[in-house]
Formats: sequence, structure tokens, C-alpha cells
Amino acid sequence: MAIQTLDLRKMHKKNINIYEACLLISARARQINSVRLEEKKENEILNDMDMYDEADVYDRELMEDMKFEKEINPTVIAQEEFFSSKIRAFYPEKEDETKGA
Repeated sequence: MAIQTLDLRKMHKKNINIYEACLLISARARQINSVRLEEKKENEILNDMDMYDEADVYDRELMEDMKFEKEINPTVIAQEEFFSSKIRAFYPEKEDETKGA
């Protein structure tokens, strides 16, 4: 799924600054991407431990490429999470002020 343009009216419904929303979505997308990279590194280490012949290497690389193509873009996932209110902005300094009052 490709990244789609967003209607700015959706942002106004959320009552959040557009720039903060972009930062929040991009931070979540980076987090999703880093988790995926860690999983791929783990799988590569496990695959390297296996003993296999040359024909099997070609098949594995082909299967991994096909799997990579089917993954959804992390930015799309982060956008969906943002608009479904699964992620939100957290302002620690505002909470500290309310606790002190």
C-alpha cells in the first residue's frame, strides 16, 4: 500500500498541530522500521546457522524478496494508528504543572 495524501480536515478534528502530528507519525514509523530491521537481522543470523546447499540459497533469497514486497510501509501503519487514536502525543511538562498545582 502506497502512502496517500491526507486531508487536513482530519488533523483539525484531532485538535493537534499539524507539525506535531507529522513528528508523531514519523517517530512511530521509525520505531516500526527499527523493529522490522531487528527481526530481519535475527532471521539472517538463524539462517546463517543452518546448513544448506547452493540451490536452497537461491530459493531462500527469492522467498525473502517476495516477503519484503508484501510488507506495508511503516508510515502507512503509523498514519492508521494515529487516526485510530492508538498513538497520541505525550507532554510530560504539562502533567508536572498540573500535579504541582
